[in-house]
Amino acid sequence: MAESELKKSQRRIQFAQFTTVVSVTLVMTVLGALGLLFLVGQRLGTVAKQQFTLQLVLADGIPAQDIQPLIEGLKTQPFVREARYISPETAVQEYLEFYQDDVREVLEVNPFPPMVELGLKAEFVHADSLPRLEAALLKTWPKQIAGLESDPLSWEQVRKNLELAGWILGAVLLLLTLIMLFLVNNTIRLSIYSRRHLIRTMQLVGATSAFIRKPFLMAGWWQGLISSFLGLLLTWLGALYLLQHAPELNHPQFFQGLGVLSGLIAALSFASTWLSTWLAVRKFLRLSANRIYL
Repeated sequence: MAESELKKSQRRIQFAQFTTVVSVTLVMTVLGALGLLFLVGQRLGTVAKQQFTLQLVLADGIPAQDIQPLIEGLKTQPFVREARYISPETAVQEYLEFYQDDVREVLEVNPFPPMVELGLKAEFVHADSLPRLEAALLKTWPKQIAGLESDPLSWEQVRKNLELAGWILGAVLLLLTLIMLFLVNNTIRLSIYSRRHLIRTMQLVGATSAFIRKPFLMAGWWQGLISSFLGLLLTWLGALYLLQHAPELNHPQFFQGLGVLSGLIAALSFASTWLSTWLAVRKFLRLSANRIYL
């Protein structure tokens, strides 16, 4: 009879530990998914900024041999991601493909000047940077560049929208993280609550608080280890799926964020399980004999 009760007690303990691991793994997986969503938003925001271009109108009569050295010089600028020369003939063809209308039939001349299209790095795409970029370019190449064409209002609107979306997503991620940690704490507390009589029995036979606490903390450590491994595994599988279907994510920026997210998941998994276990055991160690049965 006693052996049967012992086996039932062991099964209850194992089931409680299994439930804790599953619960913490689910929490870490949800946090990983939210973190991936945040990283995807950041990367796509950077990609969106890099779609904006700056058109440099070249001076009339610029010698053809000066165009290539100009492009090579522009590529060395810290704010330039790429530079592409657009001849008047190329500009007409692009206009015709987009609008299906040949302006030369109306104007009888080619209205497009020779231009260089600059792709800027994402950190320089905001309205405040445009005057500084224009001044720097005109100062460096005063004879080759006649002026700039851009839409600073669109730059600023996109920047504000991306910034607002980032703040909202970050706030949601923080709030859900706190909620998830609260759920982890409650799950572990309920798991240890089911073994409060065991804690009381060990106290009655003279076991010290450190001796009683040690196996619970070790179990919490293993639960954190297993949960973090499973949570990271599912998060990385999700990241691989996203990389397969969104090639623009294949960038050091995304992988750096993924590394930070992985470290955060591992740290939260260990810290939440260990600390929640310590607090729960501490609570039940201090319970009086009358309250242990409540």
